Amino acid sequence: MNAVFITGANGFIGSNLCRHFLAAGWKVSGLVRPASDLHLLDGLGLDLVRGDLCDPSSVRIPEDADYVIHAASVVSDVAGAEACRSHIFDLTRNLLELLRRRTIPLRRLVYVSSALTLGYGATDISEERPGVPAEFLPYTRFKILCEQYLLDEHARRGLPVVILRPADVVGPGDRTTSARLFREAERGLPLIVGRGRRRFGLTFVGNLCRAAEAALVRDGVCGRAYAVTNGVLPTWGEYLGAVAAGFGKKQRIYVPAWAAFAAARAMEAVHKIRPSYDPKLTTYRIRRVTTDTTYDISRTRDELGYVPDDDFSRQVAETLAWYREERAHGHIR
Repeated sequence: MNAVFITGANGFIGSNLCRHFLAAGWKVSGLVRPASDLHLLDGLGLDLVRGDLCDPSSVRIPEDADYVIHAASVVSDVAGAEACRSHIFDLTRNLLELLRRRTIPLRRLVYVSSALTLGYGATDISEERPGVPAEFLPYTRFKILCEQYLLDEHARRGLPVVILRPADVVGPGDRTTSARLFREAERGLPLIVGRGRRRFGLTFVGNLCRAAEAALVRDGVCGRAYAVTNGVLPTWGEYLGAVAAGFGKKQRIYVPAWAAFAAARAMEAVHKIRPSYDPKLTTYRIRRVTTDTTYDISRTRDELGYVPDDDFSRQVAETLAWYREERAHGHIR
């Protein structure tokens, strides 16, 4: 039985990876911080490793785990540089130090990065055709730094790493983006800015899990990076309209882009004065929903054998069902 060690196991992406690999017959161990909320792992029966990669001496990677998926990371477009350095780059560097100390060879390391390392605001973005740079976000800067570090380790020491670059990941367990949108939809608030005609790189979390398994076992892919999205991409209007419809609502008043930008700038000003304030809108988020941002996944299909599930209606329904269950149990208020 293949054994995989997953960091950030109690998070949105990590918990879905645990479910996927357990269902696929892998032996799974997951790293969780001692004080973490573990309810997304309820009933899975995986082996939990309690520790914190900020303090690598607290982490003991199982000796039989010769495959590793590194999903632990801060995920925020408003997080500052210090938080991103410590919870993106430092975590990755500490993990590699732990892996080097083990006696068994590492067969494969999959790093969950972000499609924002390729840019945004264009169609069919790829390494050869990058989009608008997103390095103004500390999150993006440190994801890029991690990618460079891992690829340098591959070139110098033969680190068997594969980098995945998912775009806008949604699905059951998404307590930030999806939960926030669903709360607003439940209240009947307008979600669509402009006419909602722009497409975006929707990535259902199940598709990311498929890509992660392929990246672990496929030959000839080490030292490569792959964008991951659904194959058929909706517009923002289609996606947000489906979310609203799940609550029996339909948006009849569209928010003009100029009004959304004005509200975002006001919220950013408050966040600058009071960093603890979490803005619902930012100018970056409004730019995202008012421009096309899609990624070329042809190489992911060809080299990883990636075949995305594009049942958009079922994916929204599954996420809505999870949200309602979370609300019923008081995990989301």
